[in-house]
Amino acid sequence: MNQNWSRHFELQLLKEDGSGIALSGFKVTFKIDWHAGSSPKTAEVKIYNLSPDNVNRIAQKEYSKIRLIAGYNGLEPVVSNSEVGKIRVVEPVEWGPRDGMNFGVIFSGDIRIWMTGREDTPDDWIIIQAIDGHEALMSAVLSATLAKGYTVYDMYQFAAGALKPFGILPGRLPPFPETKFPRGYTFHGKVSSYLDQIGKLCKATWKLSNDRLDYFNATEKAHPPVSLNSQSGLIGRPQTSTNAGVTLKCLINPTILLHGQVQLDQNTLYKPELLAKDDYIRPSPDGVYDIYGITYNGDTRGDQWYMTMMCFPAGQQVNDVEEAWKKHSASNK
Repeated sequence: MNQNWSRHFELQLLKEDGSGIALSGFKVTFKIDWHAGSSPKTAEVKIYNLSPDNVNRIAQKEYSKIRLIAGYNGLEPVVSNSEVGKIRVVEPVEWGPRDGMNFGVIFSGDIRIWMTGREDTPDDWIIIQAIDGHEALMSAVLSATLAKGYTVYDMYQFAAGALKPFGILPGRLPPFPETKFPRGYTFHGKVSSYLDQIGKLCKATWKLSNDRLDYFNATEKAHPPVSLNSQSGLIGRPQTSTNAGVTLKCLINPTILLHGQVQLDQNTLYKPELLAKDDYIRPSPDGVYDIYGITYNGDTRGDQWYMTMMCFPAGQQVNDVEEAWKKHSASNK
């Protein structure tokens, strides 16, 4: 991890064409949930003292997407003091890690619900609830025919093409089988159902994340193990939970991703004495853990600036990710 000297945060409100505005210096709180399984990545963002004009633009759906960029600046601030609290125009390509700093996109999704209110103090706020890839999942349809001799890769190209109008781009590809089908095939229906079908044929699962379509098979990882200790951002001691893996908390690090791996010194693993022996999660021999879920919590004016991860020893099969996530979330409220 780069040197975590000062937080970096940008909140971007975007139009359908990808242009929009970026907010810096505002008080913002956020919670983002992202886990393996069928549920999409979600965010709840609370922005304080946003101008009535921009609130109205959200209400009128002029701004339809929200993007959060977070992490750390390193030694030098990226935004000068004169720019704090100001709004600037954002070009479609201006997002993601840059300048060698340790920050990047942690959420990009469609605005679904918003509400306004006021604190006891004279601070107004707007809460935005957003879902990654929601419009694409709900509205993208495929109507086409493939001639005999088509492959699973041909199916993938059709499905990925139907997502592009919604701003979803191809990401990590699955290992495609070389099978050529002897009969033609007609597609007609929601793209999401064909993404499932492609996943079964490739023995992989798919996920929409930050405007990308990614596939992962059982052995493929988003990134190699990232070392976590007190010097690289680990907070407190990892804890084991019955049927919910190992819970790790660290400073926000956008290079750590779902389906990636982290590496721990096993001496740091905390094993609650009350866990029955049958429930005990055996540590990975090399201290490597697969990441099955991430929750980001942030407060630009408060102490919260961390991510909590649900992990399992590398290679361990997890039969019910959704149920494990429910237990993980309940134990980390």
